[in-house]
Amino acid sequence: MIVRAVKTALFSGIAFGALMAPLLILLYGTKTGSICAGAGGVSFGIILSAFVEWQRKKMESPSGNFEGEEILFQGPANHFLNRESRGGFLTLTPTRLAFRSHGMNVQNSNFDVLTSEIEKALPARSLGIIPNGLRVQKKEGAIEKYVVMANKDWVARIMEIKGEVDGEV
Repeated sequence: MIVRAVKTALFSGIAFGALMAPLLILLYGTKTGSICAGAGGVSFGIILSAFVEWQRKKMESPSGNFEGEEILFQGPANHFLNRESRGGFLTLTPTRLAFRSHGMNVQNSNFDVLTSEIEKALPARSLGIIPNGLRVQKKEGAIEKYVVMANKDWVARIMEIKGEVDGEV
C-alpha cells in the first residue's frame, strides 16, 4: 500500500507541478513560480494519493467476491460517460467488467459490459502521453474509455477472459 501511494503521489505531483510551472513562472517570475509549482505539485500529489487510497479502502472487496461473482481484477478507475470523467472502481469478473462510481460525480450510475460483448481491449494513452488508458471495444462497435493503473495488466486479464468466454482458450 505504501509503495502504491508513493507512486501515485509522485506521478500525479510531478505532472501537476510540470503543468503549472510555466503559468506560475510567467505570473510570478522564475524563483517564486518554481517554488509555487514545486509546492503545488507536492501538495496535489499527497492529497490525490490520500484520496485514491481512501476510495480504494471504501470500494475494494477484500472478500474476493463482487455481487456474487469471483473477482479476477479490480482497482480505481475513471470511466468516460458523455463529457464526464467519472471516478470510481473497476472490477473484472468472469462475466462482466463492472464500473461503480464513488458517488462524487454528476452521473453516478453503474456501468457494466458483459465479457461476451467485448471484441477487444487495448492500452491507450491519456492526453496522448500518459500510459494509463484502457479502451474496451464492444462487438457492436462502441468503445468504452477508462483511466486505470496498470493498463496493460487490465488488457491482459480482459483478453484472457474474452478468450475463455469465446471458447478460444
